[in-house]
Amino acid sequence: MIKERKNQNLVHYGFTLLEMVIVLIIMGIMILVTLRLSGDQIQKVKDKTVKESILAEMQSRYSRNLWSSSFGWEMYDTMTVDMKNGGNNIDFEYKYWDKVNYENTFMDKFEIKYIGVDYDFTWTPPATESELKLEYNPYKIACKIWDNKKSATIIVRVNDNKNYCFEIKQKNCRLIEVSADKCEVTTKLAIK
Repeated sequence: MIKERKNQNLVHYGFTLLEMVIVLIIMGIMILVTLRLSGDQIQKVKDKTVKESILAEMQSRYSRNLWSSSFGWEMYDTMTVDMKNGGNNIDFEYKYWDKVNYENTFMDKFEIKYIGVDYDFTWTPPATESELKLEYNPYKIACKIWDNKKSATIIVRVNDNKNYCFEIKQKNCRLIEVSADKCEVTTKLAIK
């Protein structure tokens, strides 16, 4: 009689092989979905990090130029920022009275796909440039966009994934991210 009760308890409380297989299949599907979402989220975070790094670096250099005329413990006369179409870096050049100091940033994390000038986001194709040079003088808010342009639009492709659009205007010379709608219009017109 005791043996019969033990057998009944085992049958009553145990899982069948079919139930265990179903649970494993459901868990596998949930893990695959989670990994897929995680991979996409990780890529989005990487892209956004590069974008934020570009903005932060440009803002840092701009702010430093507003409040100081020294770089590397030496006084400079002008700071030139150079971006090239197809390039994957931003060049900073500090000109001293007797020498020049160069710095490159952001190697291999992005590619500048397009540089447009004096563009107002209408449906007309913007004028394109292969290079954008900005000249900052210490303690001044405004800068000089070479060839006397009033503004410039830059499309940056991050990690071969996503385009981000930035704008810089001569009157304040800060790099500003452009809204997604304007970026989409600019990308359609500029990159064919």
